[in-house]
Amino acid sequence: MRTSANPAPESVLVVDDEPSLRAIMSFIVQRTGAIPVQAPDAATARQLAAKHSFACALIDKNLPGENGLDFLKWLRSVQPGCNALIVTAYGNVDSAVEALRLGAFDYLLKPFEVDALAHRIKLALEQYRMRQERERMQAMLIQADRLASLGLLAAGVVHEVNTPLAYILSNLDWLDEELPALRKGLERQGPEQRALAERLETVESTLRDIREGAERVRHIARDVKAFARDPGDASMLVDLREVLEAALKMALVHIRYRARVVRDYQEVPMVMANEPRLAQVFLNLVVNAAQAIPEDGAEHEIRVRLWTGPNGEACAEVGDTGLGIPPENMANLFEPFFTTKSEGEGTGLGLFICKSILESFGGTITVDSRPGEGTTFRLTLPPHASASRAVSPLEPVSAAVS
Repeated sequence: MRTSANPAPESVLVVDDEPSLRAIMSFIVQRTGAIPVQAPDAATARQLAAKHSFACALIDKNLPGENGLDFLKWLRSVQPGCNALIVTAYGNVDSAVEALRLGAFDYLLKPFEVDALAHRIKLALEQYRMRQERERMQAMLIQADRLASLGLLAAGVVHEVNTPLAYILSNLDWLDEELPALRKGLERQGPEQRALAERLETVESTLRDIREGAERVRHIARDVKAFARDPGDASMLVDLREVLEAALKMALVHIRYRARVVRDYQEVPMVMANEPRLAQVFLNLVVNAAQAIPEDGAEHEIRVRLWTGPNGEACAEVGDTGLGIPPENMANLFEPFFTTKSEGEGTGLGLFICKSILESFGGTITVDSRPGEGTTFRLTLPPHASASRAVSPLEPVSAAVS
């Protein structure tokens, strides 16, 4: 179930062999805000239920062919979340007990009052929505637990990688010192020694490549550690450029082949914040920007900016040239559980969490979007009072991500 500003109405299956009663019950369903789907018998109802999900079902107990209770039993097996109401003119205690035993939500006798049936339908729909929301929350808790476990695993892996990596780099430092001295000694000797010196020069070049690879591993380990660190860590002075660059690296798999990254880094003050939490904010915004870009073959961009605001605040911006956000969704973007992504692709919590994190550090986040042109998120954070160090100004950079 997706939560949005205008959630789609639920469908209610109406199964009755009398056309007039089907029409009346469908009218009552419409009054509750749901969409009625009619079936004159159990066979037709089975075909409908095999193709569509229903929040609720109104089932006549006495149907031609398969009776209502047998259909109820089948419906509960294929759609256990559907709340079924048995409606009958020939009810008794035994059939009512049997209906409830089979999982019926309620049991009503004909003739019924319109308001009474509408009330029962509303209760059934409300319980369906609550159950869907509970299942949604449980799935999110499971996902959160998986992410927490992944964070612990990542922190452990980084720790294990750093130890042999430090050993490798220290030995490379030693080789960097020894090899040039050996090569100079050999160059002063005969032809054979000079040939060995040339070979040593090739070895030095290879070692430089090895060092470059080892340094890249160290940087990756540092970035992973920043994301995996316990979010309860105390605040510290944070360089927004370093955090933003780490987020871009982590999101590379989403950006590659979709867009090029255009950087515009100007002077920006250090801020007092929690580095992993800010990394989470930037990563979410960069991934959202990548996912908003269609794979239409056009040249798209993800633009990231840093600058100092008029009152000395640190400002950041993440923009894209993607599809943009429809105007009717703009007011709900930062609400919890609001998502415009398809089922299973978004929890609707990303932007809500981003806003909460920034506000906890005294910051703000705003959004500007034009359908078909793209979206830009702007962040501000108060500068730390004693933060005299600023990010060095850079010329605007346009770089293709590969």
